[in-house]
Amino acid sequence: MSIETTIRIVIADDHDLFRDGMRAMLGAATGITVVGEASDGDAALATTIAMGPDVLLLDVEMPGVPVLSTITRVLAESPRTRIVIVTMHRDRVLAGHLLAAGASGFVSKSATSAELVQAVRHAAGGIAERVGTPPARTVLSVLSHREREVLKLIGDGLSNQMIGQRLSISIGTVKRHNTHIFAKLGASSRTDAVRRAWTLGEFADPRS
Repeated sequence: MSIETTIRIVIADDHDLFRDGMRAMLGAATGITVVGEASDGDAALATTIAMGPDVLLLDVEMPGVPVLSTITRVLAESPRTRIVIVTMHRDRVLAGHLLAAGASGFVSKSATSAELVQAVRHAAGGIAERVGTPPARTVLSVLSHREREVLKLIGDGLSNQMIGQRLSISIGTVKRHNTHIFAKLGASSRTDAVRRAWTLGEFADPRS
C-alpha cells in the first residue's frame, strides 16, 4: 500500500484522552483516516469486523475480550486488517506471544507523532517488526491446566501453603509451578502474573 492510498484506522484504547491524542496525531497525517474507535476488547473486535480497517491500533490491556483472543478473531474475520499493538512497555515475552498470534508490530504509548504514523504506514504496507505473517489460528494456552489452577488460586489471594492444601500437592510443587508460571509469562510478581495471564486470555479479567 502506498502512502497516497488512504489508510483506514480503528483505534482501540480504554483511555479517552489517549484515544483523542492518537486520533489527533493520525488526523494530521496525509493519507490516514480514523474510521472507528473502541474502549474495550468487545467493541474493538466488533468495530474492526464491521469496518474492516487497514490497521487496528490495539491497546494491550483493556476490559472485555483479551488482546490475544482479539488478535485471533480479527485475523480470522477481517484478514486484511493489520494489527499494531499499543503498549507502555516493550515486554519480550508478551511480545513473542502476540507476534506469534499474528500482530504485525508494536508502538509505544510514548511514541512521537512521526513514530506513530510510521508504525501505521509500515503495518499497512506489510512491513512488520518480524519476518513473515503466520496465518490466523486458534491460540493454544500458554500455561498448563495445573499452572492455570495454581495461578487462579494466586489471584484469589491464597498463599503457597493454602494452594498446596487446596490442590493436595506439596509446597515445593507449588513453588515449582510458580517458577514455571513466572517464566512463561515473563512476570515479576504474583500480581503481574495474574495481569499477564488475563491479557493472554488464560482466565477472567482480574479487574471485574
